[in-house]
Amino acid sequence: MGFSLIELLVVVSLLGVLIPTGTNSFIGLIEYNHLCTAALTLAKNIRMCQYISMEEGITTRILLDIKENKYHLVKVEKVPVLYKTFLLEGGVSLSWTNFKKYKIEFDPVGCPDMSDVGTPDRGGTIALKSKSNKFLYVIITPVTGYVRISEEPP
Repeated sequence: MGFSLIELLVVVSLLGVLIPTGTNSFIGLIEYNHLCTAALTLAKNIRMCQYISMEEGITTRILLDIKENKYHLVKVEKVPVLYKTFLLEGGVSLSWTNFKKYKIEFDPVGCPDMSDVGTPDRGGTIALKSKSNKFLYVIITPVTGYVRISEEPP
């Protein structure tokens, strides 16, 4: 009561087709999960900086380091003090941003300060890219500082 040679060949050939297909889908799913996690963490940290600005009545900054693939949270009371540094992992990279000097600054009321004269003149976007060239965008609305994540650029 064993298997015939034809049955074994059919099963092995089906597995040979299905396993690579499933593996690629699974790897893509894992990469997208890393991308979503990085975007959610970045959005959470932006909101945290806003909260710290309002709670402590100080200015906070997020400095984006695209070359090193990390970002720094900085508290500015009298002098800038590094609060935390976050490194993007899992094949996710900071692709681009339209923030001047790669800096996001929140005033003591929690509003984004993105111009050189201190007025919130426009919103900003940070693009995160996965290994498989998928993008997620963390978007900050001007004046209110509302933070959202989108699969489409603004």
